[in-house]
Amino acid sequence: MKSSQISYVLTLLTGLGAGACSHEKQQPVASGYEPAMTPAARSAPSAPGSLGSESSEKLDDPQITTIVRAVNVAEVDQARTAVGKVRDPQVKEFAEMMIAQHGQTVKDVDALNTKLGFQQSDSQLATELGVKSTRVETQLSQTDNASFDKLYITNQIDEHREVLETIDSRLVPQARHDEVKDLLQTMRPVVQHHLQMAQKILDSMK
Repeated sequence: MKSSQISYVLTLLTGLGAGACSHEKQQPVASGYEPAMTPAARSAPSAPGSLGSESSEKLDDPQITTIVRAVNVAEVDQARTAVGKVRDPQVKEFAEMMIAQHGQTVKDVDALNTKLGFQQSDSQLATELGVKSTRVETQLSQTDNASFDKLYITNQIDEHREVLETIDSRLVPQARHDEVKDLLQTMRPVVQHHLQMAQKILDSMK
């Protein structure tokens, strides 16, 4: 696991145990590809896979852009792990596309945060996504056999489905600033396309 990822896991575990932290606590938005998910220590994440779909948590725009950035950083990190391990050329090509396209979205989010003066902001949803992405990254890092390609693509399908559901059910309905809404509306069809590509690759592997 890369040093930035180890640092993030330690931050996540520390945040989950620090019940005294406030929901409103904010930190400056980081630049580059370092994970930007700050755990919401005030509450435990809901069941894995649900992404808080039943949660009544209200999100503001800085929380939304923090979530969007973290989702894209996780995709870049997982793809970088995959590029060095995959055997199937089409899976490698897919991973390289994830690095390029999700990496560009990270830059777009950073530019928007700078323009709007947003700071990184905690939320329960960010914590849930952080726990899940860390688990997947660990699994990918520890897998080196012939099953890696299918493992990576299967996780990509699951994650892109969840991101689409989260955009539709949690992020778009609560976004307030027009430019944040535009970011989500631009991101959604890209995520949908990635999901379709990953599903097509998986079907060809059966």
